[in-house]
Amino acid sequence: MSSNNAISALLVWLPLTTGLWGNLANGSYAATGSEVPTAASSPSPSVQHVAQAISRDRTLGVTGLGQVSAPADQAIILMLFYANYTPDYSDPEAAFLPPTVPKPSELQDVVDALTAAGVPASNLKVTPDFTSSNGLRVRVMLNQPSQSQVEQIVTTATTAAVKENRFTLSTVSVGYTTNDCQAIENSARQAAIADVQNRAAALATAAGAEVGELISLSDSTVWGTYGSTSCPANNDPVLLSNPYGLPPYDPSVPAVVNVQYQIIATYELRN
Repeated sequence: MSSNNAISALLVWLPLTTGLWGNLANGSYAATGSEVPTAASSPSPSVQHVAQAISRDRTLGVTGLGQVSAPADQAIILMLFYANYTPDYSDPEAAFLPPTVPKPSELQDVVDALTAAGVPASNLKVTPDFTSSNGLRVRVMLNQPSQSQVEQIVTTATTAAVKENRFTLSTVSVGYTTNDCQAIENSARQAAIADVQNRAAALATAAGAEVGELISLSDSTVWGTYGSTSCPANNDPVLLSNPYGLPPYDPSVPAVVNVQYQIIATYELRN
């Protein structure tokens, strides 16, 4: 290329370069062709979602409880009796004789005493104790029980069993059931919801804010009578046969069923 042509090309290139850098510096450069424009546009749905999530970072978590008690429709009374046994050591050379296994018929005095006290024979059952070879179990089903009636049953059975010093009462377990679990649970649930709402309002007010939308909700139910049973059933084979599946007898406990309903709620916290 001749020197004249080179000078001409340089004179043409310099204005273009100066204009380009000037536009870039002023922020007014407009892309052409396949270049992406830099002009502002509305946020995408994903950006809007993130903005909403950030606005809900302030939350309020509360736990509400609802407890309801109702008269029991039935009482399950389980009594464990163990046969008294005293080894005979009068003859050191005599062979050891283990205690004889007691038969359910040996507690007939207990059955007769309970029927005389008004318990139907169909609501009584005597069975061997599977946890011990020298034990017997007496199960009593009492409809529409009262606290005094349950105490009378336990006292009557105990007195009849020890009359001849043949048996000793070891364990008494009593559980109460209801025929309408759903109605009691519904009442406890409504009480728990009201408690949650009251707690949320009080806590938000103390923080100088307001309760917003409900974000999450969870619940749990605990029956005070059986603990691990969600709804007591009077035909539960475990409860009818295992005394350790029922609470220990407490004469001071009324003949009622208890349910506790718990609700955990999370609310949006607003200014």
